[in-house]
Formats: sequence, structure tokens, C-alpha cells
Amino acid sequence: MKLDIQLFSGGSHNYICYSIENNLVGQMRDMELDDLMKDIVKLAHDLEWADSCDITDEDYFKTVKEFKNKWFKQSRTERLKKYIDDSLESQKKKLYSLLGGDEE
Repeated sequence: MKLDIQLFSGGSHNYICYSIENNLVGQMRDMELDDLMKDIVKLAHDLEWADSCDITDEDYFKTVKEFKNKWFKQSRTERLKKYIDDSLESQKKKLYSLLGGDEE
């Protein structure tokens, strides 16, 4: 009997999640699209691992549900406001660090 090692360690989709992660995440020139790519990496990873029997279908469909809730159910306006707020908070911390501390 020939043993197909791919069934046990990912690889059933040629590790495409890593190709997406290495080539597209952080390269989209848009904060929202970069966030989408990160979530697609997670989705592709879990699909590959489920198809390779490294995680259960239940685990994969939990990831699918999280992805759909974020990208299909969550308000885009709220998501964009969060990007704005997070960016402003990050910039604020960087600027306050010029004072030599975390003062606000």
C-alpha cells in the first residue's frame, strides 16, 4: 500500500495559503484589502489542512463562519471606522513617544 504523506501534513492545495501570504499580504496598497488578504490566508490554510486531514471539517467551517461574519455581515462602515481609529491611535502613540514616554 502506497502512503500519501500529503494527507497528513497539509499540502493538498500546494500550500497556496503561504504563497498568498508571502506575495499579497501587505502588498495591496489598501488597508482594507490587506486585511481581507490576511483573512483569505487563514481561510485557505484551514481548507488545505482540513482537506489534508490535519484539522476537522468542523474547525474549517468555524473559520468559514468567522470569515463570513466579518466580511458579509459586519457593516463595512464600522470596519472602516475601526481602521481609521486604529491608525490614529498608532500614530498618536508614535508621536507621544517623541516626548520620551506614553504621556497623553
